[in-house]
Amino acid sequence: MDVLGAQVPVPVLVLVLAVAIDLVAGEMPYAAHPVVWLGTLIHRISGWCEQTDKRYHRICGLVLVLICVSCAAVTGVLLTLLAERHSLIGIVLMAYFLKSTFSIRSLVSSSNLIYRDLSANDIESARKDLISLVSRDAGGLDEPKIASAAIESTAENYVDSILSPILYFAVFGIPGALVYKAVNTLDSMVGYRNERFSAIGFASAKLDDIANWIPARLSILFILLPSFRFSPGSALRVCLRDHALPPSPNSGYPMAMVAGALGCRLEKPGSYVLGREYPDPSPHHILQANRIAMLASFLLIAVVVVCYWIDQIPLPPLL
Repeated sequence: MDVLGAQVPVPVLVLVLAVAIDLVAGEMPYAAHPVVWLGTLIHRISGWCEQTDKRYHRICGLVLVLICVSCAAVTGVLLTLLAERHSLIGIVLMAYFLKSTFSIRSLVSSSNLIYRDLSANDIESARKDLISLVSRDAGGLDEPKIASAAIESTAENYVDSILSPILYFAVFGIPGALVYKAVNTLDSMVGYRNERFSAIGFASAKLDDIANWIPARLSILFILLPSFRFSPGSALRVCLRDHALPPSPNSGYPMAMVAGALGCRLEKPGSYVLGREYPDPSPHHILQANRIAMLASFLLIAVVVVCYWIDQIPLPPLL
């Protein structure tokens, strides 16, 4: 698309506009949020799944995945076709839907709230605000454990909420980003290892693990550069040693990288300890983790934009 006399690739325009919307406006209104629409669909279908015979819960869970992924893929294809026929409207709508798949501003603002609570020695407010970030029981957690949970969430969500959707957009366009977000939302809603969803959410959880397998490992590269401000050597060492300690096959990579970079111990009581040789984190480490996540996000966006520009450069003819 021609912008100010320069030919700018449409995906670059879509990505830049989506990032601008995110940084300026933050999260979309609840009623106008595409992920909320998807969540409503998941809730209704999963409710139907729960009413069926338990012997068929895994099959019902697979049907749930197929319906939601298909809806996301069809929406992405329709948006792409719209952009081809009506470029301006299509680009704006694509940016709107793409923004719904990632959230840079919300990622850091949520953990910044925990930082402010802890800085004011308001442990009870920090425990309440932590519920929006992590699924673990916050009751009884002291300041270091609350700070650890906030840092872990920032590191893990960098992959789930930023790296993965933007990477899938870069490779597969808006259909790829929307399909990924559908998978990730399914996992967050029904992918629990409990009696209620262990069977229904089985397919969702496994598909989310597969979808994040490559992005989680790529996060090492994107987190490494911001880590040079702290300790990149320790980041790599702790990551290589501790990445397999969390039960998730993917979350350990970004969390261990951040633990090593900041030189702090990240612990989920009764589950795992990353960077065991380091002291417990302080509230200030939350801000440092946010800086790493922000810099890693902008690095990712820059890499995607540059790759699109390089792809637009015509190769010289062979002599």
